[in-house]
Amino acid sequence: MSKSNINRKTTLFLSLLIIGLMASLLIESSGPPLAIMGQIQHLDKLAHFLAFSGLGLLVCALAFTLNPVSAIPLLSIPLLAVGLFGIIEESFQMLIPGRQFDLLDLLADICGALFAITIANLVIHLIRTNKLVS
Repeated sequence: MSKSNINRKTTLFLSLLIIGLMASLLIESSGPPLAIMGQIQHLDKLAHFLAFSGLGLLVCALAFTLNPVSAIPLLSIPLLAVGLFGIIEESFQMLIPGRQFDLLDLLADICGALFAITIANLVIHLIRTNKLVS
């Protein structure tokens, strides 16, 4: 199998994962909040941080697949894409009874994306300097 064919399959796979995660986040946002979110303080913010960290890692992996650069700047297309989706998701919640736009949720989304970019850059640096692969 040629390298370009593998790259196309990887790009398609990552794209489908990203779309699937985005769809699941929007579906989850279309209903009332889970009961456990109100029982544990700040669990909602942690959930946003983790979900958008995962989304950010997938977007970074796609970015590295499409353009294998040495590092993704903190202010970059992956941050813009994930941040924009965070705005869309929070805005979507304004249309749902019992849900609302929460600026702190959006901040947790963006912090999760920044964390993912930092982790992705660290991993790619370790891989390229052969410290992760033995």
